[in-house]
Amino acid sequence: MTMMITRSDEVAMSFDKKTFMKTVTVIYDTREQQNKHIIDKLGECGIMTEKRKLDFGDYSFMAEGRDFSLSCAVERKANVDEIYNNIMQDRSRIEKEMSAASQLANGFTLLLENVSSWGALKSYQVPKWQMDMSPQRKNKDIGANVYATLKAWSSASRYGFSVEFVEDPKDTAGKMLPIFYYYWRNYKELTQARR
Repeated sequence: MTMMITRSDEVAMSFDKKTFMKTVTVIYDTREQQNKHIIDKLGECGIMTEKRKLDFGDYSFMAEGRDFSLSCAVERKANVDEIYNNIMQDRSRIEKEMSAASQLANGFTLLLENVSSWGALKSYQVPKWQMDMSPQRKNKDIGANVYATLKAWSSASRYGFSVEFVEDPKDTAGKMLPIFYYYWRNYKELTQARR
């Protein structure tokens, strides 16, 4: 079945997006590190930001005076190494956070930078120069391990979050904003008065 979008639908969607962009404030967690590329990009787009402690995730948002930090969040990982280290060294903490997010939030996304797709993640190997610098490191095929863990964790029967990929970290803010926009838009549609 094909969905027909009329001109009035396009105008309403455009108006909604403009309203959202004028009222949104992206919240980022106090523990979030090395996110200058995201904060700078949001600033260039005229998006306000606020730094504060979040219960889970690294980013959330407020729009039209409503705080969505307990219902929609994004967890950002800078690269495969970061999430691999979380899984191997701090698994109980990250699983506890995923569990809390899955119980509280209806929208939880893991955003993985420097990876383009599930296939690229699965085939990711630690570069030889990094293996040479860390002789204690035994496993170079960490992508397959992360792939299997994320597939298991993101299933609806476990934690039920979505995974998005951002090949170029300069695009992270641009990937995050639509996640927040569509969550906000769906929230508005679900809560507006029935006619």
